[in-house]
Amino acid sequence: MYQASLTLSTKEEKLRQFPPRPLVADEETENQVVNLYPEQKRQRILGFGGAFTEASAVNYMALSPGRRQELIEAYFGEEGAHYSLCRMHIGSCDFSTREYAYTPPRERDMGRFSLGHEEGCVLPFVRDALRRAPGLWLFASPWSPPYWMKTTGRAQRGGKLSPEWADSWCDYVAAYLLAYRQRGVPIQGLTVQNEPKATQTWESCVYSAQEESELIQEHLAPALDRAGLSDIRLMVWDHNRERVYERARDSFRNDFARQRVWGVAYHWYSGAHFQALDLTHEAFPDKALLQTEFCCGLGKDPLTGFDSALRYAGDLIDNLNHWSNGCVDWNMVLNLEGGPYHDRDSGCLAPVLVDAANDRFHLTGAYYGMVHVSRYLLPGSTRIGVSCYRDALKAAAALNPDGSLGCALANTAETPLDVNLRLEGLRYACTLPPRSLASLRITKG
Repeated sequence: MYQASLTLSTKEEKLRQFPPRPLVADEETENQVVNLYPEQKRQRILGFGGAFTEASAVNYMALSPGRRQELIEAYFGEEGAHYSLCRMHIGSCDFSTREYAYTPPRERDMGRFSLGHEEGCVLPFVRDALRRAPGLWLFASPWSPPYWMKTTGRAQRGGKLSPEWADSWCDYVAAYLLAYRQRGVPIQGLTVQNEPKATQTWESCVYSAQEESELIQEHLAPALDRAGLSDIRLMVWDHNRERVYERARDSFRNDFARQRVWGVAYHWYSGAHFQALDLTHEAFPDKALLQTEFCCGLGKDPLTGFDSALRYAGDLIDNLNHWSNGCVDWNMVLNLEGGPYHDRDSGCLAPVLVDAANDRFHLTGAYYGMVHVSRYLLPGSTRIGVSCYRDALKAAAALNPDGSLGCALANTAETPLDVNLRLEGLRYACTLPPRSLASLRITKG
């Protein structure tokens, strides 16, 4: 016998839990059905999470120790968002308090490499998360080499890595990974470059697919090997979905990169393009697909709005249904103004916004959008086949390592939707309010 526990969120009420109910035998219902097919196994889900930006760490550390513990539980606890996959930035990024580097200018041998700028905020935040979630899978991304390694002589506004600094840059990246490992932070993955096609006003660096692959072959992989970091899982691209297929195609024309690279990373900022994920998976089924960044604008009602909840959950569901192995949000924690941000005023939303003056934090709609997927489709789960009766209702489901089945639903319609969840000739009936999120945990016993 199967039974299902339903959790429901609307703009007015969040994470309302309903008592478990058994699924009932029903071979006759033909309408308003969401089918679940456990025998149709798809990709393994690595997990969900956010980024340990310096801005997030500054806001986290502005809270009292008790509030920090509550925030860690909200993100990493089993009854919170159950985050299992998180990103870190190598050197400064747009959500740093200032531009910084880990070595003095023009040093090549890493003899004075130091994480000093990050030891006061970033390192404590990550360590607290690891204490709560010791299995947390971390990966890192550079926004730019230090200014003296660039063709433009500055970290911001694009430019390229100077060829004469390529070896030193890759040694610098390896030194970063080693420094964090030595401090008990086991970073396991690495994207070669954040947004390598973008010339941003903040830290940025441009690579073609060929340049990225050649950097891996000639400089980065050898540097990692010399440092005893051959286990690092490399990812290419780390930019928008619209070009994910051609970037993977062009990168993997390099046979060395094709063999050495573990996955393809991408962002959401230029539209849906979920078919591009299908094309990439079909061409390179052995490569992981990870959405490594997404976020919404702060909006006019950041503490009470529900649009971000629907957008986040809907996007997570669509990613999973097009072969993504996991999704990582951008900043985990910002202040009420969406910062700090060293380049300009940000206006970015985070799932958690901190009011440091009053020692409290607010869970935004984006948080609930994450929770309705991340708490129920667990790390190590396997996505299963789903079919759904209308486009306004999004659905994804997975078999969890504990034997339960998790299902996430997003009703994006302006009207209530009746749902008959059908599993192996059994049915669970519920009604989803307009613009609502629902999650089910189905167990057999």
